[in-house]
Amino acid sequence: MHQVHLLIGSNIQPQQNMPAALKMLETFHPIKTCSRIWKTSAYGSPGPDFLNIAVLVETSLNPQEYKEKVIHPIETALKRQRFPDKNAPRTIDIDIIVYDGKIMDEGIWNKFFVTVPLADLLPQIKNPDSGESLQTIAQRMLDQGLVVFYANCLES
Repeated sequence: MHQVHLLIGSNIQPQQNMPAALKMLETFHPIKTCSRIWKTSAYGSPGPDFLNIAVLVETSLNPQEYKEKVIHPIETALKRQRFPDKNAPRTIDIDIIVYDGKIMDEGIWNKFFVTVPLADLLPQIKNPDSGESLQTIAQRMLDQGLVVFYANCLES
């Protein structure tokens, strides 16, 4: 089984869409663990605040199969629309961030909406350039007020 860390975010009715996405995800496989839910400002485009959560799941699927068979059906069911502006508001966004320990999104080091939730699950992972732990980087972002605690895992 492959270990997959996902980032799930929403800034269109996030109080409804986030729990719905987590519930749908569990129809495919159990969620092994999840981060706290964090509230962040929209990134890269104006819009309402986001709620973001990182989760760990296990799957036999490779990343492309996982996107096609799990992520896309959930995003479609929750009416995710894609626009030329990839940072436009969305009902739900699910991304593979780490797959079997391999970083799939280098944004873990500098995108506060990824860094802080993922640091709840992988605090000791080290930035290969700076040697800093993800927890250290996340704490700096928290200290700057870029991210605010919203709720515990699976609470709303």
